[in-house]
Amino acid sequence: MKIVVVGGTGAMGLIFGARLATSHEVVLLDVNQNAIDAVNSEGAKITNKDGSTDVVKNLRATNEPQTIGTADLVVVFTKCYWTEKAVHSALVCIAKKTIVLTLQNGWGNYEVISRIVSPDQIMVGVNYVSGTTLAPGHARQVGNPVAFIGRVNAPADDEVKKIATVVESAGVKTTPSDTILVEVFKKLALNVATLPTAAILRMEAHMLIENDGTIRAMDDILKEMVAVTTANGVKIQFDERREYIHGLLKNAVGAKGSMLQDVEAKRKTEIDVINGAIVAMGNKAGIPTPVNQTFVNIIKALESTFPA
Repeated sequence: MKIVVVGGTGAMGLIFGARLATSHEVVLLDVNQNAIDAVNSEGAKITNKDGSTDVVKNLRATNEPQTIGTADLVVVFTKCYWTEKAVHSALVCIAKKTIVLTLQNGWGNYEVISRIVSPDQIMVGVNYVSGTTLAPGHARQVGNPVAFIGRVNAPADDEVKKIATVVESAGVKTTPSDTILVEVFKKLALNVATLPTAAILRMEAHMLIENDGTIRAMDDILKEMVAVTTANGVKIQFDERREYIHGLLKNAVGAKGSMLQDVEAKRKTEIDVINGAIVAMGNKAGIPTPVNQTFVNIIKALESTFPA
């Protein structure tokens, strides 16, 4: 299968792209020239939990989508605010039978992509892999190698099951889901609780459950989200999500959340489609979300100090 990973030299794109390249033809599409050059000259480097590093050379990176040709699968890993531009740039690789799979953070990427690509070609997924960029073309993989994919408002069909098998070839246990939006909200619960908390306090993932104050803050964020999602017809269990999040953080020693990486690099975060999405849904449903709003305000204040 020919796979194009959009945003392929970022931490997550690099991890999945390198892992998929062991079984498929993979091209990383991105705009980071330093990372593109590093991958093409030295291979994609992935450092594992045990400290060992895999180097994968049977893939290439490019910023010229017109040189790639038609793909069977396009996997989108860009930041939410680059989704529209990135998918437009990849259109030359997308034929009528090409599947476009978003494995991005946050809420709203499906809606953006569906304005560009036919909805029947789109699959939505979530994954619990965590990645940190160490250098251009080099990422560290931690977190749980688990993913869910499916179609919006439709059960998993044979094509979803086929793509799930492809994703699983990256070493990620992948479940075809009949209710993928529930899985999206479950992953969003992890992100709203952990990402801004870690970014503001500059904490690695495992540190968040070593402090009573951060645990209480994450509980308050999660309680608001459960209220909002319940009002929107999606029931998420607070105790189940809390236990899952704590277990994942315990296994993610040394991992830096994507928002912390953004803050450290002084670049725009995805707060608008994470905690900001909870605030927006709460406003629409008439449910107060003061804790989520406060975290949005603090992250926005941090962003205001970054270079233009």
